[in-house]
Amino acid sequence: MDAEKKNVPASGEEPETAGGSSRKVGIARFFEVLGRDLWPFYKASFLCTVGFIPAYAAVLFGVMAGSFPICVAGGAVGGVIAAPFLCGMFDTILRSLRDEPGYWWHTYRMAWKQNWRDALLPGLLAGAILGMWAYLLFTLPDMENVPTTVWICMVLTAFFVVAACTYLFAQIVLVSIPFGKLLRNSGLFMIGLFPRTLAATVVQCAYWAVTLAWMPYTLPVMLLTGFWFPCTVALQIIYPGLDRAFHLEKTLSQRRDEEINTLLQERDR
Repeated sequence: MDAEKKNVPASGEEPETAGGSSRKVGIARFFEVLGRDLWPFYKASFLCTVGFIPAYAAVLFGVMAGSFPICVAGGAVGGVIAAPFLCGMFDTILRSLRDEPGYWWHTYRMAWKQNWRDALLPGLLAGAILGMWAYLLFTLPDMENVPTTVWICMVLTAFFVVAACTYLFAQIVLVSIPFGKLLRNSGLFMIGLFPRTLAATVVQCAYWAVTLAWMPYTLPVMLLTGFWFPCTVALQIIYPGLDRAFHLEKTLSQRRDEEINTLLQERDR
């Protein structure tokens, strides 16, 4: 899985930082980064929510009109619009988890510049699939004698899409590799890290199922937690596997050593 590292790092729950000092893990780590970077999380989450409005509106219109083509096409177009915003959200979280310094707006704009092209095709495909899924979700209850296997397939499809997108967009933010290899790596991660994949995906699916099913009552919660809460939990869970595959912490450590050496050389001149 070797690939060119982007200047958009990541992180998670590993026991040591790139510099070798101890790092909190699990819930303690979550609240550590939350206490430090809640405001950047919230700003990136707000922009991500705005980016998903066209997809949500188009799919909702297709469902209300009972039009399968509108749902699929609206989801695809909306996914293209939303994907770069999701990359910006992932970038903000991953930088915070990795304790990467920098001004949020500068790094956010840099993430957009680096990732928006790579995000378009995954966004289109994921949006089309979710548009189809949403149409079936609202259409199947009106049909008679729908087999249980169909509902099982609906659940598995949602699980698969959420898991695949988590790995896809994390890789888009972290490394520069072709789309085919992104898909292959995502499949390998999903299988090889299945316990972590399951945990990260269940958190996201449960969050969105409750949030969307109980709208508008959950709107205050959505305004507070938006995209940042499920994404942060999911990325913290899956990061150790990404680090082992792409040597992310080692790359950051080498980069910091190079920066220190450069500063020392300039001082000695």
